[in-house]
Amino acid sequence: MTDFERIRSEIDSYCGLSCGECPLRESTGCGGCIATKGRPFHGECGLAQCAIEKKRGFCGECPDFPCKLLQDYSHDPEHGDDPPGRRIERCGRLKAGLVAAARAGVDPQGVCGHHCDHCPYTKYCGGCRGVYNNCSYGTLYEDGVCPNVSCARERGLDGCYDCPELDGCGKGYFGAEDGHTAKDAARSIRERGKKAHAEGLAGA
Repeated sequence: MTDFERIRSEIDSYCGLSCGECPLRESTGCGGCIATKGRPFHGECGLAQCAIEKKRGFCGECPDFPCKLLQDYSHDPEHGDDPPGRRIERCGRLKAGLVAAARAGVDPQGVCGHHCDHCPYTKYCGGCRGVYNNCSYGTLYEDGVCPNVSCARERGLDGCYDCPELDGCGKGYFGAEDGHTAKDAARSIRERGKKAHAEGLAGA
């Protein structure tokens, strides 16, 4: 089992509480939050249903984390944590662990041209080349993979910078309002190579 798989296996609730530590689980015969699809022993959970509707594995994967609903639960005596905010802290820790494990040993150069080490969302995403791709653009698509990544894979390319059609391409992120930033980065890689481009970013 990889570190990523181990951390993923520890997630047994949507909100971050540990079902394995719940004192009522055994006496109520509850299978746990995720196992019961958000309907544990006390009935349907609003937090769980929200995560399910948004197709998130747990609240830590939501772009709105920590949302007001999660914060309300975390500080409500009836549903609250002990100490308050415990589930939020655990969600953040699990998410950070997943990202770190997914990025270990993976090329941080994004397929479109952007570089993971210089992305404002790097703490949420394992990169488009890894097992935990949460690219903000990729999440717009049903399979979670942006068209630039899909196209490069189909063509057997390391990245868009290796494509002879780069300059005129409007596919995927290149067609977005700020897509020119990725295309400019891809052009830089085409001209200078990945290593020189990365070194230039590091020295910027």
